Order: sequence, then structure tokens, then C-alpha cells
Amino acid sequence: MRKFIPKKISIIIPTLNEENNIIILINEIISQMEKKDYEIIIVDDGSTDLTVNNILDKFDKNEKVRLLQRQSDKGLVQSIKFGLQSMTGEYFVVMDGDRQHSASEINYLINELKTNDLAIGVRNLKKLDVISAKRLLLSKFFNKFLQLILSTNISDPLTGFFAGKVSLLNKKFFLLANSGFKVLLDLIFSNKEKKIKIIEKEIKFESRTDGSSKLNSQVAFSFITQILSYMFNGMISSRFIGFVIIGGIGFIFHFSILFGMYYLAEVSFYISHLFATLFTATINFLANNYLNFYDNRANSLNKLIINLIKYYLINLPGIIASIGSASLAFNLITKNPVYASLIGVILDTIFKYMISKTWIWKSN
Repeated sequence: MRKFIPKKISIIIPTLNEENNIIILINEIISQMEKKDYEIIIVDDGSTDLTVNNILDKFDKNEKVRLLQRQSDKGLVQSIKFGLQSMTGEYFVVMDGDRQHSASEINYLINELKTNDLAIGVRNLKKLDVISAKRLLLSKFFNKFLQLILSTNISDPLTGFFAGKVSLLNKKFFLLANSGFKVLLDLIFSNKEKKIKIIEKEIKFESRTDGSSKLNSQVAFSFITQILSYMFNGMISSRFIGFVIIGGIGFIFHFSILFGMYYLAEVSFYISHLFATLFTATINFLANNYLNFYDNRANSLNKLIINLIKYYLINLPGIIASIGSASLAFNLITKNPVYASLIGVILDTIFKYMISKTWIWKSN
């Protein structure tokens, strides 16, 4: 059983480029925690601004403020779980580092843990005017969908502000291999079989005063794959699901090219399959780089080209196996180019995922 210090509060704050927000937030939290046993754990995910420097300059002698710097396996969910693994308190609070969550409401949530296991700070989506209409619509849509999967009636599971008891942090929670957007979903999902007491408390959701929102198309994609992972009871990682989705779209490109070249242009099956395979490999690489492996993506043209060349070279055995098996199937098993090409594509996809995860988009 996990050891903890009774009544101690551990406040977990993930950061990424919050140089003008984090110092103010830490000071606000300290002012709210007077006469309480607490620790503030900032988990930085590789900020390129002065976030880390500012924390070290201002709080290097404050034993209640701890800074954890992550160099690998980056991502919001991973950062928060890393902080939760490092905490020593009986209670934990997770909140954003952009000051859209108010420090004045920490005790508001903690007090609810006297009679509940999890206290969630929810936004009133009907009255909310500090986020874009697009984000508001997505929040409402995902909320309804998640209620079905998690079997829990929560009005705002996309919130990033919540408090809980250390007993919720079970082995399944830490083993869930998700690269998604909200750690709260993993927490609820891992305790789905338990009859935990959950309470919602409406919070103020402040406008961002500095920096930029981390919500983008990459995060939205990882959130979708996180939801799909729950449908397989968390046994299939969200990143693999993302790889399969992109691969599925690649199938459409592959067979469209194959059909056009083989049937319309009357090019040989071997050349048609070869061109379709190489073109689709390029599309899959770009899509995976931008969406599925965005935490470790190549973010410069030079690095992108180098990684693409590495992708071709490392996956060369898979490409050769794909072309060879497809040609063999076409000559010996079936004259249907779709079936023959499909055999090659399946072998190539399995090989690409294992190699790409290990060598192309490995953690920095």
C-alpha cells in the first residue's frame, strides 16, 4: 500500500512555456495554504522560455516548492502522472499553470474530500464566455460521449482542475498507456469498477492573461484516440490506435493509387504497388509526425527531411517485404490486385509501427 503523510496536500501543476504565469500562480497558492501542510510540485515538460529559470530564481530556498524537469516521454498526461507518482500527501490537487484555474478554489475542492473521493471543478458551459465557440462546442460533444463510456454522469470531464484522495492512484491508472489530453479521464476510468464518491463544484474559469492555449488539432486527435482506447478497456494504447487510424487513411490513398495505375493507366502490378507503397509511406510519416507523435515530432524542415530519410531506410525491410509478399501473392495465390496488395500492406503496417515507435519518434 502506498505510503503518505496524513492531511498533507500535494498540488500538481504541469507547465510548458508559462514564464509569465507560473510565479504569480505559485505565490497565490502559497497565500492560500497558510497553516496547512502542503507541497507544490511543478512538472515542466521541456519549456523553451524562462519558466524553469524563474521558478529556480524565486523558489530555490522554498522547501515546499518542488520542480521536476522531464526530458523524455513528454505529454500532458505523462507529466501529471509523473507528479502524482512523486507526491507525498494524502490528498492531491491537479490544476493548470496558466492561471485559468484560481488558487482561491483549492481549499474549496479539498474540503469536499471529507465526504467524497474525488472533487471535480467544473465549468458552467452554458455561461462560459472566456473560451472560443469552437472549443465550447467540442467540450459539449465530448462530454456527452464520455458519459456513455465512463458510465459516470459528469457534466465537464474535460476540466483540468480536480482534487482527490491518494487511494484513487491505483496500478491500473499508472499503467494506462495513453498519450491523451485529460488525466482525469484515466483516473475515473481506472476506478470505474469501484463505487467512488464524486462531487462536482462549479468553479470560475478565468481568461488566459499570457501565453497561448495548448489545445490544438494534435491534442484533439490524441483525445479521440484516448477515448477509443477506453473502448478496449485500456488494453490497446491510444498511440497505436492513432497509428492504425492514420494507416487506415493511408489504405485509401494506397488502393486509390493502385487502382488508378493498374486499371486506368495499365501499369504493371509490381510498379503500381511499389509507387502506391512509397507514396502512402510518405503521407503516413507526415500525418504521424504532425498528429500521433506530436510530443516528439520533427519541428524543423531540416529535421523533418532527416527523419523522413531515416523512416525510409529503417522501414526498407518492411517495404521490401510488402512488395515481395504482394508480388508473390499476385503470382501464386490470387490475380486480384487488391487482395494481393492488402497482404503486403498488412505486413508493412505492423513492421512500420514497431520500428517507428522505437527509432523515428523515440522520446527525446
